[in-house]
Amino acid sequence: MATEKTDKIRGRDIDFAAAAVKKALVEKFGRDNELADLSVEAGETTISVRDGKQNAEGTRDNLLAGIRAAGSYSDVWRLWGRY
Repeated sequence: MATEKTDKIRGRDIDFAAAAVKKALVEKFGRDNELADLSVEAGETTISVRDGKQNAEGTRDNLLAGIRAAGSYSDVWRLWGRY
């Protein structure tokens, strides 16, 4: 049984999932877009993504699917709006 202390040392799966979402965004869109305001945070069961006034929340799979399907950074936010 994991305790709060071991969770902090080991990390939670959702934390690794949030890191994967942020990495995918930066790799795909970071060259052409300013991502200084990008914030990706792990919740208990979902991941929250914010950039300025834009907000999205979803599972790792849903968020990564939107990134893969999007042709531009603005497209990813439009796709995430459907979840």
